[in-house]
Amino acid sequence: MTLADVINKTREAIQKISDTNSSIWRTTEWNICHHLACKLAEEFSDFNVDVELEKGDQRRPDIVIHKRGGNENNLVVFQVKKNPTTLDIEEDIGKIKSTFFGDPYKYSYGIFISIGQLPEKLPNFNRDRIKVVEVYGWKIVWK
Repeated sequence: MTLADVINKTREAIQKISDTNSSIWRTTEWNICHHLACKLAEEFSDFNVDVELEKGDQRRPDIVIHKRGGNENNLVVFQVKKNPTTLDIEEDIGKIKSTFFGDPYKYSYGIFISIGQLPEKLPNFNRDRIKVVEVYGWKIVWK
């Protein structure tokens, strides 16, 4: 699956929440992750979608899309933050790159979801495998 496919499916999941129950975006980060994971599971039906899955090294990504039982089919790792600062984004993107792209997990892609406006300045990162999306009101903006 390509990054474009992942973006399209993620956009559909976010849009479904915005269309049917936009008040979810005003709740806690944990609740948002739960509802988003449910919609992602509809879009990524050939994969497992898990929330706050504790990895062996005590790292817990917010949402993962993978096939349980090994690391051969780890597709996407998501980090979600409400009203993030530049430092929040930098730390979460750093975690995606250093922990989840490397051994043993080898996730193919990472997506950082900002619930609320992104700060003016985004950290530098390679956008070939990582994308940032802002969910703000009815807007969904990919960076």
